[in-house]
Amino acid sequence: MEHTKPSLIRTIFGMMINPAGALRGALSGKWYLAVAVSALAFGLFFAQTGLDLYKTGQKDWTFILLSVVTGIAYGLVVIPLIAVIIWIILKAAKTDKSLLQAISAFCLSYSGALIYGILGLIFSLAMGWKTSIAFGATGVLWAIGPMMFTIRELTGGKNALSVPLATLVSATVLFSWSLFGNL
Repeated sequence: MEHTKPSLIRTIFGMMINPAGALRGALSGKWYLAVAVSALAFGLFFAQTGLDLYKTGQKDWTFILLSVVTGIAYGLVVIPLIAVIIWIILKAAKTDKSLLQAISAFCLSYSGALIYGILGLIFSLAMGWKTSIAFGATGVLWAIGPMMFTIRELTGGKNALSVPLATLVSATVLFSWSLFGNL
């Protein structure tokens, strides 16, 4: 039997349910698809933030567009940059994984945020709900588990690094999002 790589959709859902299996077979040569997952996840998350602030009268409609563009840029630039910084730290811990593997794994950690972003946008537009916290922030928090596994994989099973680094990254992401929302 020929072994085929899983589809992008299967990888996204697999990352939410079974990060170990998803990371072992995920898009190894296609890091750009993993970065696209991150870009879409944050584009949707920030779009929900823009919509919520628009619905409450705090921002005008152009802020929604700014939110989407900022979110996509965040997922395209900031998340891979965080992955590079963490990879440098993990290089000192003797990781044998490549930089592109680290970037792919970190970006795929936000697969849950992508699913939550889609659902949040649907509920925001269809039902008028304010969803950036209920769906957006929850999606980012959902990424902590896969990120801990990712860091553990990158360090060859060193649990002592995975929890503090994943917590630090997630706190940084949520803090920067709250700064954006308060502009």
